[in-house]
Amino acid sequence: MLSLDKLESYTREFGEQFIAPITENVDKEGRFPKEAYEALRQKGFMGLLVPKEYGGLGGTCLEHAKICFHLGSFDASTALCYMMHNCATSCIVNFGSQKMKEEFLPKIAKGEAALALAYSESGSGTHFGSPEISETKSGSKRILKGRKSFVTGALNADFYLTYTNSCVKTGAKNNWLVSSKLEKLHHEIQNWNGFGMRGNSSMPVQYNDVELDESLRVGEEGDGENHAGLVVMYFVAGLAAVYSGLGSAAFANVLAHTKNRKYTNQQAKALSDIELVRIHLAEIYTKVESSKALTFEGARSFVNNEADAAAKIFASRINATNNVIELCTLAMRLGGGKAYAKFLPLERYLRDALASQVMAPSLDILKIWLGDALAK
Repeated sequence: MLSLDKLESYTREFGEQFIAPITENVDKEGRFPKEAYEALRQKGFMGLLVPKEYGGLGGTCLEHAKICFHLGSFDASTALCYMMHNCATSCIVNFGSQKMKEEFLPKIAKGEAALALAYSESGSGTHFGSPEISETKSGSKRILKGRKSFVTGALNADFYLTYTNSCVKTGAKNNWLVSSKLEKLHHEIQNWNGFGMRGNSSMPVQYNDVELDESLRVGEEGDGENHAGLVVMYFVAGLAAVYSGLGSAAFANVLAHTKNRKYTNQQAKALSDIELVRIHLAEIYTKVESSKALTFEGARSFVNNEADAAAKIFASRINATNNVIELCTLAMRLGGGKAYAKFLPLERYLRDALASQVMAPSLDILKIWLGDALAK
């Protein structure tokens, strides 16, 4: 089973056994990586952030980033769906009532409850901190009405962490744990036909007067913006890690290709013997290591509550996004005809990489956040 002292090596072994065999098929069919997700449940990954007293591993944002990095090197979609679970779990761990923690955290630790985020809405786009979904009170119950536009991993998670407008405190927000099985929760089931990240299984979800017991509200009434601030840190750090891992996979693949691509009747015995190719490999490697280092540094600074933690995390995602697009593009050039004919997975890596710039919060929004963090 997963343990913190063997975190990275175990995750690599897990990826080889459970993710690598299905990745190509998941991309071709545009289907959710169910086999890998179920294995993540069974092998203890869902309890990474759950405190030890509830049966979890007691991991931090740094361990979160490390696992997302290694999962991302096998399949960015699997890593993304797992990352969403951790983000929602962090909210319960840090803000849930004692009753909520006692009820849900042991189930999460055992893999019996997997979570997803229901934050994005069509009306707010990448500004998912501005929901339109409404609440009303009905006795001791709360009624949710509205629509979430992209719920990644929908129907494969047991609960959605749902961000709403409080009907009790004007202008305030709430987070709710909403069972994905509720009758009045309508999934607009459709094939997720993304350009990249084709295993996400994202779909719109309608909340058609969904009735909830108020015990399913996370934390205090109207405290949702504080929750979202924490969720964003795990989310952005996780995305930086996923795309850093994707970049490392692209480098490993193109390096092997250039070493194995042999010439006949040429002075160079292999593609990698050519000086210009080596210059390109050096550039790709530098981008990979830069992304990884800043991602882990941002997560470490957040764990230690350092003053510049938010700036580093925002910067790590910006850096990872720019780097992975550039290095995958360059890797395609080095892959040549084999890459463009899809004999190499570099074309898939590039498609997945391009998704990173639009995934909420988008690259442009992150630059605004970073500028604000630096200037305040």
